[in-house]
Parts: sequence; C-alpha cells; structure tokens
Amino acid sequence: MVALWALAQKYAEQWLLWLVVDAVCTVLYIYKQIPFTACLYAFYTVMAVLGYRQWLRKMDKPTQPALE
Repeated sequence: MVALWALAQKYAEQWLLWLVVDAVCTVLYIYKQIPFTACLYAFYTVMAVLGYRQWLRKMDKPTQPALE
C-alpha cells in the first residue's frame, strides 16, 4: 500500500520499496519451492532496479523552459 501511494505521488523512492517487496517475495517463493513465481518476482526485482535508475537519471536532467 505504501509503495502504491508513493507511486501515485511520483516519488523516486517508491522503486526502492518495490525492490524490497519483490526481493522478499522471490526468496519466499524459492523457499516454498514455487520456481516459476520466484522467477517472475526476480524479474520484477530487476525491473525495480532499472526503473529506479531511470527515474534518477530523469530527475537529474534540467528541464528546458518553454519557447514563447
């Protein structure tokens, strides 16, 4: 719920919340011996890392003023 709220507020840190949740789910599914779901959540973990890096890059770019 917190990660969804942070996503709606467009906080870059929401990717870190998703990273933690997905990593925990991956380990849990490996422990429960559900390999396909574990692979899916491992993919989600990678996507959260890539998404966080991309958001940080976009935040560092200066915005150009509108031409009048």
